[in-house]
Amino acid sequence: MSLALMALCFIFLTFYFVLNQLKKQKKSFNYRVLSALAGGLLFGGAIQLILGAGSETGTKFAEFISLFGDGYIKLLQMIVIPLVFVAMTASIMNVEGNGALSRIAPKIIGMLMFTVAISAAIGVASIYLFNIDANNLVTSAGTNSDISARSEKLLSTQEFMTTNGITNLVLSVIPSNIFSMLAGSERASTLSTVLFAIFLGFSILQVKKRQPEKVQSFVDFINAAKEVVLSMVRQILKLTPYGVFALMTVFMMSNNLFALAEMGRFLLASYVAIGVMFIVHLVLVAVFGLSPVKFAKKSWPVLVFGFGSRSSMAAIPLNVETQTQRLGVDEETANMSATFGTSIGQNGCAGIYPAMLAVMAAQVMGIPIDPSFLVQLVIVIAIASFGIAGVGGGATFAAVAVLTIMGLDITVAAILISIEALIDMARTALNISGSMLSGTLTAKRNGTLDLEQYEADGTVERESEGAGIAAELS
Repeated sequence: MSLALMALCFIFLTFYFVLNQLKKQKKSFNYRVLSALAGGLLFGGAIQLILGAGSETGTKFAEFISLFGDGYIKLLQMIVIPLVFVAMTASIMNVEGNGALSRIAPKIIGMLMFTVAISAAIGVASIYLFNIDANNLVTSAGTNSDISARSEKLLSTQEFMTTNGITNLVLSVIPSNIFSMLAGSERASTLSTVLFAIFLGFSILQVKKRQPEKVQSFVDFINAAKEVVLSMVRQILKLTPYGVFALMTVFMMSNNLFALAEMGRFLLASYVAIGVMFIVHLVLVAVFGLSPVKFAKKSWPVLVFGFGSRSSMAAIPLNVETQTQRLGVDEETANMSATFGTSIGQNGCAGIYPAMLAVMAAQVMGIPIDPSFLVQLVIVIAIASFGIAGVGGGATFAAVAVLTIMGLDITVAAILISIEALIDMARTALNISGSMLSGTLTAKRNGTLDLEQYEADGTVERESEGAGIAAELS
């Protein structure tokens, strides 16, 4: 092992020691996540400036710390299917009152679809606002090997979608084998799990109404399984600052973010579009007669976690806890909105990003971007937003789906590989905000929102599936 590599490993582990000390000093979880994110960006950038991109020492060091970063991502992926399954099943089977389910689910989905359509329009507008020319991007990108490799992978995905058609893609959501579904072996496994869990929870609900004594043991089992899975989630979430630091270090070491001016403009345009959509969320909160300031302040900790982890699904417990204990949303609505928001109508990954890429692909192909094209694009994005996995990479799949349906080239998606992760952090935060918005506004419409709790400054302790997680992390 070279001296330079040993020095890098020492600095890396030293920062882990610092993160541990911050925890002992009772610094908040969000403070530690943001510190890790900033530290990783600075450390990785310094390594690239000193050693240069692609150096042998840098490559070996990246391989070493990938154990921490990729290991954290694998742990999140490991818990996704069990978490979604128990969260959705429990939320449905525990619904109280006749017709409560029919009053909650359609409104949540409707709000998610409405906001994803708005986000698509904002994504299109940002391309013109920043005058981004995809032709310059394609020309300047050249024939980079990473881009070529990404293009081949995306082409295989596009070929699969084209071969199967929309009907078969929709049918693929219905699981033919629940064990394969629970193994997460299919692209639609997440949405399939949601669908199966809804069906299972609804069936349990029906039996509870007729013969509650016969299903009580199964209900107890699901509730117990929920607590066990949440305990696992708590342990994994504690690793977030350490995983984020490793991921950001590798990201900055391996990517020259602003080598291309056009790509830098796309990055800026993406963040502006995401920021505008956050404002739209606050406007909708105000339209419903609620305080936008309260919503922003109380949802902020969950957004910070999503920004660092790049996983909407991992944020489900924190999402539910914040809605129930800080925003005053009832348990059933909070559970459904948090879970639905991981697979349906994601404002960032399924709205803004695919819209921007579709316009850029049309530029490259010389297709007129007229009102009919834009209306079709918004409709396609809203429909294709079903089933987008709430973990890193879901936006790429959403973009490929939209581009395929619209008959557009996917080259642009492959070119943007170098800034994908940086954009994805903000997209994930927006996705989570959208799910919390749908839950809050649905509860307000149904009259189940505790307005006194919403306006309160502190946290009101109530029993919920995420109860205690924030306190345990801090």
